[in-house]
Amino acid sequence: MAILAAGGIYKNQKQNLTGGVFLSALAAQHTYSDVYLHTNFSSEETALTAELKETLRKSGVTHSSAQAVSAPYGIVSADEFIVNSNVYETFNPKAKYLQQLDKIILTTDIGERDFRYILNFARKRKLETIVFSCGEYIPQVNDEDLIILDDSGIPNYHHYLNEIKSILTEREFISSTPAKNRQIPETGLRKSGKMFIQLLLLALVLILLFTGGFKLLESISTDSENFKAEVDWSKEVVHDDCSTVETCADLGDRYLSDLREYVDLQDEPHIFFENRTRTTFINYEIEDFEITGSDVKNPLPFGDEETFKSMWHVFKQVFPNRYIENINEYRLFSDGEGNTAAYVTIEKDGTVLAMDVRDNTHKATQYRNLIHEFGHIYSLPIEDFDEACDSTDITCIKEDTIIDNHADRFWSQYDESWLENSDKSRFQLEGFYNNNVTDFYVPYQATNVKEDYAITFMKFITEKIPSNSSQLRDVKVQSMYEDAELVALRVDILKSFVQLEKERET
Repeated sequence: MAILAAGGIYKNQKQNLTGGVFLSALAAQHTYSDVYLHTNFSSEETALTAELKETLRKSGVTHSSAQAVSAPYGIVSADEFIVNSNVYETFNPKAKYLQQLDKIILTTDIGERDFRYILNFARKRKLETIVFSCGEYIPQVNDEDLIILDDSGIPNYHHYLNEIKSILTEREFISSTPAKNRQIPETGLRKSGKMFIQLLLLALVLILLFTGGFKLLESISTDSENFKAEVDWSKEVVHDDCSTVETCADLGDRYLSDLREYVDLQDEPHIFFENRTRTTFINYEIEDFEITGSDVKNPLPFGDEETFKSMWHVFKQVFPNRYIENINEYRLFSDGEGNTAAYVTIEKDGTVLAMDVRDNTHKATQYRNLIHEFGHIYSLPIEDFDEACDSTDITCIKEDTIIDNHADRFWSQYDESWLENSDKSRFQLEGFYNNNVTDFYVPYQATNVKEDYAITFMKFITEKIPSNSSQLRDVKVQSMYEDAELVALRVDILKSFVQLEKERET
C-alpha cells in the first residue's frame, strides 16, 4: 500500500512555509505505508527547500517523487495569495512510483493542470481519492470525495490539520495513532551512484556539444517561447504621418509621452469595492454620432448630466468613426464602485455603449475604460458571427476573424471550456488565473478570450511594447505590432487624445 499526497508550498508573512504540502507529513506520521509527495520545490530558495525536505523526510515522506522549479515559493497573506512555484506543470504520469499507489490525497493549492492530471490518473486506475480545498478553485469531483474546508480562496490548510486528520482516519487512509519507529526514506543516491550519474550527464553534454546538440536544446522550448511574436518592423503602414511599423510605433510612443503632460494613463485611484444592484439611469439615442434623445430611467446618484454626457463626446472624438458607426445607444448606469466599469452590447440592430458613473470620474481610468470598450467593438463586429446568432456569443464566431485567430493562437493550450467563463464560480475563475498567472495582466483578463483581447488591446494602446519579455501576456501585446492596421490605429487614437487635451486646455 502507498499514498500519494499532492499539495502546494507557500510562504506566509513570517517567512514560514505553509500549504497543502504538509498533509503529506501528517499522513506519513500516522501510517506505515509509503507516502510519496507531488509538489514543486523551489530551486531558487535553497535554504528553505533544504529545511523543508529534511522536515518531510524525517516525517516519513518520500520527496524524491517531487520536482524542482526555478521560481520562488508562493506567497500567502490573510486575504490573498500568489501562486509562484505552484503554477508549474510537473506531474509525470509515467513515473515508476505511481504503480505502487492505492490512495491519493489532493489539495487545490497546486496548479490546476497538475491537479487534473493526477485526478485523471486516479480515476483511470480506480484509486481511492480524497480532495481537500480551501476554495482556491472548486474541481469537478464527486461530492463524497471533496472536502471544502473553507471558501476563503486562501490555502489555509494548517488551520485544519485536526479536522483533516479525523477525515483521513475515518476514510481509513491513516491510523488515529502515530506510527512508531516507521522507516525513514533515504536521503538520496549513494556516492558511487551519484558519480555514475554525473559522468553520464557529462558524457551527454559532450555528445550534445559535438553533434549539434544546441539546436536540440533550442527545440525544447517553454510555453511562452512557443507563442513568440514575429514583428516585421519594416512592414509598410498606410498612414499620413508614418510609413512603417517601426516609425509608427515610435510616433505612437511620442504621442503617449505628450499625453503624460495632461494625464498619466497608468495612474489608478484607490477603489473602494461596493456591491449595488445594477441601475440604469439614462439611455441616450445616438444618430450620426450625436445624442438626439434621452430616456431617463432613474435620477443620477450624483453629479450633473453634462459631465457624464462628455464621456460620449470623448469617445466619438478619439476613436475613428468607421469603427463606431453602429452605436445607436449610450447608457449611464452603475452597479457600485469597483465592479463593472463599462460594457458594450453588440447586436444586429445596433451597439450599446454603457458607462458606470461611479467608476469613471477619474480621467485616466475613464480613458482606459473607453479604450477597453473600443477594443471590444473593434474585435467583435457583428458580421464576424453566424447570422443565426444575434449576439457576440463565442460559440457563434466565424473562422479567421479577429477573436477566432486570437483564440487559436493564445488559448489553444487551455481546455475549450475556458473560452467563455461566465457560468463559472469566482473560485474557478481565480483558480484558472492563478494557474496561468503569467498569461494575464489582471484576473479579469482571464474571464474569457474576448476580455483577454480587450485588455491586451488596452495595454497595446497605453504602453510601449514590452519588447524584452517572453511571458505570454506580453507576447500578446507584441503580436499586435504584427498588424499594420492596428499600429496605424494606435497612432490615431493617441494623437486624438493629445488633441483633445490641448483643446480642453485652451
